Amino acid sequence: MEYGRRLIWTFYRSFVLASIVITICCIKLLWDYDFMIFGILFWFKVATLGIVFYFINSNKSNHYYQNLGVSRTVLWAATLSFDLFLFIFLTVLAFKIR
Repeated sequence: MEYGRRLIWTFYRSFVLASIVITICCIKLLWDYDFMIFGILFWFKVATLGIVFYFINSNKSNHYYQNLGVSRTVLWAATLSFDLFLFIFLTVLAFKIR
């Protein structure tokens, strides 16, 4: 189990910086324009995750992870779910602090 988590984290590190920058920008916009734009920001985040998915899949070989026993579906499901959860958690946290 720990081995699988390390592989998923290694995979997630390839786009974590871009994802965090987008999340911070969304939180800044939420901070400035209030919670009424959450729907727009949510769909913007989902769209950017789709773009990341497209570029990573077209430019990076995932055979390394598949050879180690982690399927492409598991990699993407785990990383995208975690990233979306992190986005929602940080957005709600920022709204509560505000």
